[in-house]
Amino acid sequence: IFSMRAPEIEGATPDQQPTWDIWEYNISEKSLHRVISSDITAKAGQDITPHYLPDGRIIFSSTRQRQSGAILLDEGKPKFTAQNEDRNGPAFQLHVMNSDGTDIHQISFNMSEDFDPTVISSGEIVFSRWDDFGGSNVINLYKMNPDGTHMQLLYGANSHNTGTNNSTIQFAAPKEMPDGRLLTTMHPFRGTNGGGELIAIDVD
Repeated sequence: IFSMRAPEIEGATPDQQPTWDIWEYNISEKSLHRVISSDITAKAGQDITPHYLPDGRIIFSSTRQRQSGAILLDEGKPKFTAQNEDRNGPAFQLHVMNSDGTDIHQISFNMSEDFDPTVISSGEIVFSRWDDFGGSNVINLYKMNPDGTHMQLLYGANSHNTGTNNSTIQFAAPKEMPDGRLLTTMHPFRGTNGGGELIAIDVD
């Protein structure tokens, strides 16, 4: 399972450009299909970094934010969409859907972005969260249950000045190793195009 986006359409308006979608490739059958079959539903958001949950559902990061808007309306407040750090588009939040692309619902709520979800041996979700509030502007590792409950900071709060020559680093793309440590990329905010050094973290 992975995310893929078709090439830009020359001369098309932004709303006509292809979106990032979740795809599955069956290796034994050599078949490829988009998980969300409806073009209208697929185009409702940018969907990236998918991961299978133990029950067969899929957790992924998306700009859809449908529950955020619905909750605000239920509370009698104006509906708005949390924006990314450049304020030029909606922020990515964690969502869950069935294996056939139905029942999409949002499970994380952040004024910045949540991304790179992965499942660890406890059944919990570990992901990267951009915390930008109260003078803090860092990417930490968080964990929560697959339904979004019991969210807590896992690692990073006091560990950002640990790069080369005490440079400031961020933590992304966590994956659990067989010994329980997390394999993570560490990188600055800018200049690596999403890449970085691989480090193993004993979060305990």
